[in-house]
Amino acid sequence: MATKEQIKNTGATFTPTELSFFLANRLAFYVQASNQNILEVLDPACGEGELLVSMGNKLTENGFNFSLSGYDANAQYLKYAKERMLELGVGKSDFVHADFLQAIDITPSQGTLDFFQEEKSAVNGRYDIVIANPPYVRTQILGTEQAQALAKKFNLKGRVDLYYPFLITMTESLKIGGLLGVITSNRYLSTKSGASVRKFLSENYEILELIDLGDTKIFDAAVLPAIFIGRKNKQKIPSPAKFIKIYEELNGYKGDLTPASSIYDILDNKKMGYFTTGSKRYKKSAGA
Repeated sequence: MATKEQIKNTGATFTPTELSFFLANRLAFYVQASNQNILEVLDPACGEGELLVSMGNKLTENGFNFSLSGYDANAQYLKYAKERMLELGVGKSDFVHADFLQAIDITPSQGTLDFFQEEKSAVNGRYDIVIANPPYVRTQILGTEQAQALAKKFNLKGRVDLYYPFLITMTESLKIGGLLGVITSNRYLSTKSGASVRKFLSENYEILELIDLGDTKIFDAAVLPAIFIGRKNKQKIPSPAKFIKIYEELNGYKGDLTPASSIYDILDNKKMGYFTTGSKRYKKSAGA
């Protein structure tokens, strides 16, 4: 598992198994393909392969043919991911020891970030599904040289989290109509600096689900996570968000509580309101 120092320096935060299963299950619900087609699946920062394992298991369960691809800059993580795939026999898999952000060529055009140099990138528009939990780190923490290189390549300004350039590259790697399921910090949902991320997602996707997991503490790392699930649009037409948030209830609510076995049980429940998992209480609410 990632150490505290690795999390600080690289943003590496491995995805809990239950969360991986939840995201894979939600993505599989939206797959629109004949089970005769081979679905191309990518995790651009796959770590030890937890998300790919969950996605592969779910697609197998649903009768789909598929191929899994994983990128990671850490050779040790990648070696373990390969071993897991071999042990589980989960579909066809391919792993690349590379930084996905550096492995892709982007040509900024008129201030936008949407244009790959197709002759240089084998992943442009290739994938049907991208599932990811990209690094949680500000670009400035990466060091001056790397931060400046990313800012130039992706036309970034100010204090930007590393998941933003990942969102850009993941979007470009998807086919039109392809699905993105990504876990990020929830900062972009409400901050001024997150406006560019919100605009990018609303213009490039039909937003299927947006879940703010707030202070549910599903990660060991000190991060408040969010889940985004969307279908890539052909045209840049802003899409309204279908929004759910779940936070621990600390205000002494005295009304009825719906019992639940876990956070994921609460999320799977279609009703809104107040829930309890035993020792903790949560409020689940919806918006747009």
